[in-house]
This record gives sequence, structure tokens and C-alpha cells, in this order.
Amino acid sequence: MKVVFVLPPYAYSRSMGNRRKRVQIGLLPPLGVGYLATALEAHGHTVALVDAVAEQLDVPQAVQAVVKHAPDVVGISAFTTLTPNDAYALANGLRERLPETPFVMGGPHVTAFADQVLEECAAVDVLVPGDGELVFTELVDRMASGDAYADLRGILYRDASGAIVATPPAEVVRDVDRFRPPARHIYKHELYEPLPSLSARRPVTSIITARGCPWARCRFCYQGGTYATPYRRRSPEDVVTEIKALVRDYGIRNLVVWDDNFCVRPKWIHRFCDLLDEEGIDIVWSILSRTDTVTEDMFARMARSGCYSVQFGIESGCPEILSMVNKGHTQEDCRRAVRWAKAAGLETRAFFILGFPRETPEMSMQTIRFACSLNMDYVVFFSYYLAPGTPLARQARKEGCCLPFESQQLPSYVPNTYPNPEALAAMVRRAYRVYYFRPAYIGRALWRMVKKPSILINHIRGFQYWLGLMLSR
Repeated sequence: MKVVFVLPPYAYSRSMGNRRKRVQIGLLPPLGVGYLATALEAHGHTVALVDAVAEQLDVPQAVQAVVKHAPDVVGISAFTTLTPNDAYALANGLRERLPETPFVMGGPHVTAFADQVLEECAAVDVLVPGDGELVFTELVDRMASGDAYADLRGILYRDASGAIVATPPAEVVRDVDRFRPPARHIYKHELYEPLPSLSARRPVTSIITARGCPWARCRFCYQGGTYATPYRRRSPEDVVTEIKALVRDYGIRNLVVWDDNFCVRPKWIHRFCDLLDEEGIDIVWSILSRTDTVTEDMFARMARSGCYSVQFGIESGCPEILSMVNKGHTQEDCRRAVRWAKAAGLETRAFFILGFPRETPEMSMQTIRFACSLNMDYVVFFSYYLAPGTPLARQARKEGCCLPFESQQLPSYVPNTYPNPEALAAMVRRAYRVYYFRPAYIGRALWRMVKKPSILINHIRGFQYWLGLMLSR
């Protein structure tokens, strides 16, 4: 059967605070559908992808693109819980053109709200929450042979009477080496553009070495709630085999590792780095990490094997806020981790969130001052957005005002401690101005450019991105 995956239209650049349509900075290949494609192709099915986000298609254009492929099955990825109506509108548009084609939906929104989706969107036939490789492939196999799938574990569907039926959950696959690497040939690679801070070399692509988060307790995150994905990690050997193939087949020279926290299990990291060295793989890579799971030796070892950048989810510089959101690290953890990363020669990056529930403007300024004290190479400030179903969301609704989501810089939530959305939006813009126009930051940036002139290009790209943020209203 021919399966066509489609990522619904979504104004990605605008959601990141940048209205320039020509460049979708920070968008990399969607690995989830790539993993599903690999599993399907191994069973003899053919796969195509319509990434309406990367191609900047609206709903009618995305519908037309899918229809041109003449699919036997359509797989819709509801990749964000913030704007599920994008996925629903696409499904409804497709149903008008493909009245007899089965529509299967998966992705984060389905995993979090599977009990609601079939009621909210009549166009969808089947849901596959969670890991979909085995379940979705078996579903397509049965559709191809005309067999019933009522006994297939891990799906939700409508029976002949129209009633919604949820089968027992599928067994969690613990050995994730069973999942073969994404089918990279389905992507239009020219559509994807990394953040300026992740452009040490080109071409760039993304990879994961694990699923789930080993901490999984932050109250603002899905991984900290009911819908957390169990933490499982691939073997170092399996990851390096994939990297070798990416270098050989696509000329990849730079990897963005999208694990929620790469810096866990020191023995795993040392084995991974040893394998990279033994294979003589000439590649650079960046990672995300918590600040309380790293060591000085770990950063030094990673740097020797090509790691050039680490991004921390610091979130806040206010101890009361860190405690409220159950972040699990301290200001001293952050200072120490940044110091070790700099000592290893790594670029340092971080995310900060302003406007949490109960956060006053002075607390936001405390976060800005703390970010400045760390003097990292790149920082991003977001306004807190309420993720439905997370533990903090219930508190936020009681202690603030929710607005339509437009951008992570333009508030979609305003705590009672702020007078209005404009005040919070102004605080986010102020954070960027204060941080990036400090003499200490400018001096560090100039020093880095003297050591490595190619960084100048990244700073120019970063300035263009920052300008888009500053012009957001």
C-alpha cells in the first residue's frame, strides 16, 4: 500500500517570533514519520511525505499535495497540542477529496488526548498514540490484506455503530535498537535550516539516541505528567552505525542530537565517544542537557570527539520559580555546568522562560540578570505557554489569563502578577536587549570570532533572527 504522511500547516516562523516567510530557521527533519516510514518500507509498503510546515503550504495546498500522491492510507501527524485545529482542518479537507481513504492520526497531541480526538474530528478513522512503528505497520498490513484490526493493541477507532473503541495499550518496546533509523530519502533536505547557533558545519541534520526524558518531573512539560514517554536509550553501537550511514549517504558533517537530556549514563557517553574516535568519523555535534547531570570530565571527553555545543534548559533564575515548576536544579548547578562547558571549549546555549504562574516582573528581571551572569554564547527567552494536560496548566488557569497562541515570544498566557499581555511581551523584548547589548557579551563574541572567524556568519544570521523577534508584536 502507498502511505502518505502529512504534517499539517503551521506558521512555524511566526510561532518562533519571526515573520519572514522565506526562512524557517530552526526547522529540521521530522524524525517521527521517518521512523514510521522505515518500518512500513520493511513490510513492502511505499511511503511519501508532505511536510506542509517546511513547504509553507496552507490547508488547500496541503490537501492537493496529498491527493496528488494517490494514497491508500493517509497518516496525519498532530505534532503540537497548542494548535490541534490545524490537524483537524487538514483532515476535514482531505476527507472531502478522499472519501474512502483510511485516515490514521498520531503524534504528541494524539498521545496526550487520544480520548478526545475522535470526538473532535469526525474525519479521522484510527488513532495510534505513543510509539507507532510496530502498531501502525501492523495496522497497514491488515488494511492491505482486508483483515479486521479490532483486536490490534494500541489503537482507538470507531466501530460499525460509530462508537469509539480503545483497545488495550500496546506493550512498550524497551529495546529501541529494534527501531531502525529514519528513512531519510522521504525528506526534501533543502527545506530544513538549523538555528544560527547550530551551524558550525553544513550539511546539518537531526538525530536521537534516546526516547523520553530521564528526569520527567518538570511541571510545565508533557514529560513531567501523565503522558510521559518511558526513558529508553539506543546502544552506542547502533547510534554510531546510523551516523556512519549519514556521513556516507548524505555527506552530513553536523548533527543536532535532540535527546531531552543527552548527558546521562557516563559509561554510555564514553563508549559512544570511543566509537566515534575508533571509526575516524569527522563530524561535529550539539546536544541538550540538564545542568545537574553533567561532570567536568564528561564535557571534556565529548569535546575531544566532536561535540561543540551544549544547550541547557535553565528556564528561570528565580529559586522560587524553579521550585514551583519542579525543575530539579539549582542556580549553583547552572553556574557549575556552564563553567565546565566553557572550560571544555563548548559553545553554551540556554532557554529561559518568562511569565510563569506567580512570576512577578521583578522575578522575570531576576531571571534576566541571572542569564547575564552566566554570559553564554546564545540564549533564547520565551514567554510561558500553557501546555494542556501538564501539571502546571491546571494551576496556570486559576492564576492567570489564557490567550490564543501565536508565538513563543508573544504571550498566550499572562499571570495575575502582570498587568497585561503587552507588559509581558515587552519584558521578553527587554530580555534580549539587556542580554545581547552588554559589553561582557559583545567582548566574548568578538573574542570567539577572533579565534574562529567563521562564527561571524553565525552571528549575522543570529542578528537577523533576533531582529525578527524584536519586530514581533
